[in-house]
Amino acid sequence: MSISAEQRNEKAYQGLQELTELLKLDTGLHAPPSGDSRPFTIGWGLVAALHRQACAVVLLHRNGLGHEAAPNRRLMIEYMAQLQWLSRDGEDAVDSMNKAFQYSHGKLRKAVDTGGVFTYEDEVAAAADAVAAAVIPPNSANEFNLTTKLLGRLGNGLPEIWASETQHSHSGIAAARVFFDDSLEGTVQLYDCPHYGDAPNPDELSPFVAFMLLYFGMEAFNDLMVGAPWTDELQRIGRAAGLLESAADEMST
Repeated sequence: MSISAEQRNEKAYQGLQELTELLKLDTGLHAPPSGDSRPFTIGWGLVAALHRQACAVVLLHRNGLGHEAAPNRRLMIEYMAQLQWLSRDGEDAVDSMNKAFQYSHGKLRKAVDTGGVFTYEDEVAAAADAVAAAVIPPNSANEFNLTTKLLGRLGNGLPEIWASETQHSHSGIAAARVFFDDSLEGTVQLYDCPHYGDAPNPDELSPFVAFMLLYFGMEAFNDLMVGAPWTDELQRIGRAAGLLESAADEMST
């Protein structure tokens, strides 16, 4: 039996609250030994950021701004995907992420030096130089620093959903066209709120999407903790919120 978007979102609100309570537990007690903790540490940073994005999506939705949450949902997909990556490739994923950080940090340093508007303090400059000088061994996981490659590996419709959210996350025709209708010759209808015409409203299930992405991100982080302590609670929360177990199984394989 199908349920309405409102009913699905209500289940998602309850699920998000329960996931939030799970995150409040003393996660540090389940950290791996210090020599093996890099995936766990980075994973915690990603799952904490993912949770805050979920909160932002819900806040925007409740204030009638579900369309404007597209950049948040897009970022949630990326956080969740990187958590899945960490759970699968561990240390190799960390090295690859560090390589990407080194590259982006270098671009920032070059922009500052070239622009001539801002300057680094000596301590900050020394830290930036240390990042640039770090030797990070290459590995086969480096290709997954490209979001399209990583999402292609995970599948399950993620590349298509991410591409759709990307259209509404950047300035351009796709972002502008939901605010006007020029389909009738000689007439242009202007809107101050997004209109989708005959197409389904992609924002109706925004809270459920936020819950689903946080759920799968936390499921991946659970695998990075010693003993996977969230397993039973995650399964209970997922079932109660109406996530298909088959989908959960696919995301975790």
